[in-house]
Parts: sequence; structure tokens; C-alpha cells
Amino acid sequence: MWFCNTLISQWLYKLSFISALILWISAWPAQANNSPYYFTDDDIQFLAQFRLASLPPLPDSKDNQYADSIAAAELGKQIFFDKRFSANQEVACASCHDPSQYFTDGLVTSKGIAATRRNAPSILGAAYSPWQFWDGRKDSLWSQALAPLESDVEHGLSRLEVVQLLMCFYQKSYQGVTGNKVNANYLFELKGPASPIGSETAKANWQQLTSDEQILVNKVFSDVGKLLMAYQRQLQPLPSRFDRFVAQLQQDPTNISQLKAQLKEGEVGGLRLFMGKANCASCHNGPLFTNYEFHNIGAPEPDVAQVDMGRYQGVGDLLQDEFTCLSEWSDANKQYCQEMLYLKKQGQELVGAFKTPSLRNIAATAPYMQSGQFNTLEEVLAHYNKPVPPYYDRNQHPFRPHFDILPLGLNPEEIQQIKQFLTALTGDLGKADQWWQTPKQ
Repeated sequence: MWFCNTLISQWLYKLSFISALILWISAWPAQANNSPYYFTDDDIQFLAQFRLASLPPLPDSKDNQYADSIAAAELGKQIFFDKRFSANQEVACASCHDPSQYFTDGLVTSKGIAATRRNAPSILGAAYSPWQFWDGRKDSLWSQALAPLESDVEHGLSRLEVVQLLMCFYQKSYQGVTGNKVNANYLFELKGPASPIGSETAKANWQQLTSDEQILVNKVFSDVGKLLMAYQRQLQPLPSRFDRFVAQLQQDPTNISQLKAQLKEGEVGGLRLFMGKANCASCHNGPLFTNYEFHNIGAPEPDVAQVDMGRYQGVGDLLQDEFTCLSEWSDANKQYCQEMLYLKKQGQELVGAFKTPSLRNIAATAPYMQSGQFNTLEEVLAHYNKPVPPYYDRNQHPFRPHFDILPLGLNPEEIQQIKQFLTALTGDLGKADQWWQTPKQ
């Protein structure tokens, strides 16, 4: 009954949002006949759902006992910026998630110790998403944080090496935060690299460890992810001109000069198109401008010889992952793990589908799409305006990919107005708090 009630409440929330969106669209002709800065009470109430001030408290994270510990977040921050946690000592988490670039890297596809396949999404507000990575192959931020550390193209470490580095540089802090009085000297004596994944040498060394040694390494390794998650939960988007515009509407919608100080007339036109005719808000909704769901929007396939299966492959990876909410390394009761317990495992709509990204700071975080296929917002909007169906190869795809969008039919002026509105979603870096600052090592 508890889970059913949760599903019902989520369904009712979505229904109420869709109903409000329909009312907004149906009211479009009346709005278009008024001053661009005139908004009804219903309009303002609808727009208020998109303000950062409407963002709910961080979701519970019962699978990570350190999630809300400031001490854990501070230690996680140190690790996040520490380049020593890489095979060449030149790659940190912050290398691909740079605060000065809203925790992205500005590259078509990210580069760790080698080139990766996908673009680095921003991690601002990522704590609100039930799935991580473009394909959702991780079900928590702590599990997500572990994957790049062991990736041979990102940090290039084995899990034993990660644990040994933690003990070498942060043993006292780790023990203070977690209470885990692990014997660091004992861990230093274990032969690395060692991991159940990775190189043949790493896998062979892992098999040489006893069961108790493997459990110890996995426990500390998972704690590293939980510390990194505690830090990332502190990273929230910064208020933008859009937020100030809606706040002014709520305070005094008749003060046109103050409204104009936040959004220009073209940006207001783009706002109306975004919420109405262009129907962008059907997927990019809420304070973070995302529904966290997966869609195939027909973005060009970067490599037709090796198509990216997106969510379809992500689900397969989830089912094989040893660090999910359901795993022994999770701190949660299994009944808490709703997403994994009721994971959708099959379906045409999974093929080539990718998570809806947040549009917060979108104008400052080019290039776009999962593999940086579009360099500019103009290219993105042109694709949505006249989309091309997804690439299909019957020899590679398990099903013909489902196509999730329809042509917008916008004229050039309307496209420019939406682009102008999107620039109003950029947060003010001058308002960044201490969690954005590079720590002293």
C-alpha cells in the first residue's frame, strides 16, 4: 500500500502539472493580445513552479548513511578536487565537472586519462535525480561516483588503489567521519592493482584476495562514493534572471520597469513560447527544468558503426551493478529501493533514450546532447523544429527506436526568442558559496 500510495501521489502531481500546462497553452491567444509583461494570477502561479525557491528539500538518501553529514561533505569535497586519485595524477572529478563552467568541462566528449564516449553533464542538482549518467546506469550519486574512478578512460584506478590512496592521504579524516577504524597498514600490504573489473592483472590480483579482504576493500571503496555524494548534495544551481523575474511577478506584477530589468521583451516572448506553443515544458519542467525521464529525440548518432543504446544498455548495466540500492553496500532497507525494485527492463522506448538534462545554465554549458552533437543552441532548436528520426540499424538495434518528439513548426523569430529566454536561466557565479570553491590540498 505504501508503494501504491507513492505512485498515486506521483501520478497526481504529473496530472496537475499537465493540466496546468494545457490551461497555459489554451490561454495563449488571450495572452498574445496583451502587453508581453502582463501575466494573470494563474500564469504567475504556474511559473512559480519553475522558480528555484520552489525546489523541495533534498530527497532522503537512506542508502547512504553519510549523505547529510557536513563533515562527510567536506571530506568528499577534498577528494572531488584531488588529482592524486587518478593513474596519471592529473585527473580529478573536478576536471570534467569544473565549477567555473557550472560543473561541466566544455568539451564535446569528456577527457580523463583518455577520451570518453559521452559529454559530461552538470552535476548541479543531481541529488534530485533518481538515475545518474545520461543512460541512468547508476541509481544513486554514491554509486555513480565510483564508476569514473575505475574507468580505464577516466581516472584509471582499481578499487584497491582508490582505497589505498584514501588511507594514504585522508585516513584520519575518513576514520573520524565514518567511525571505520580500518587498519591502513594492512590495506597497504595488499597487492594492487586489484579489482573484479578492469585489466587482467587487476582481476587476477583481486582473485588472490581473501573473501574478507575483498569485503573490506569494497566497504571502504563504497564509502568513498558516499563521501563524494555527500559533497555533491551540497551543489545546487544558482538563481538566475528568470528566478528574479518570477519573484517580481509574485511580489508586484504591475511594476513593469522591474520586470524589464530582469527579462527583455524578446526573452519574455521566448518564455511564453517555451511554456506554450513549443511545449518545451512537457519534459523540461519544475525548478530544475527536467522531468528526469528518458527520451529518444533523434539526436544524430555519433558513430553509426557503434550505436549508443542509451537507456536500453543502462538498464542492462544496472542489473549487473554491484553497488545499487539493493546491494549489500547500500545502507537502506530493500523496500526503500523503489526504482530498482520496479525497474522497467524492456521496451522499445528504452532504445537510444537519454535522460532529459536540466536547462539550468544551458546557455553557458555547450556543447549539447549526450555526445556533444550540437555546438550551439541554434543547432539544438533547429533539430527540435525539424527533427530527423533516430538512426536505425537492424543488425545493431534490438528494436526500432521510438521517436519521442514532433516538429515544432516555429518561425526564425520564435526560435530566436526561445534561445533568448534560455540565456535567462544562467545562474550568477558571483553568488556561488563555499562548496563551489577549490579547496587547499
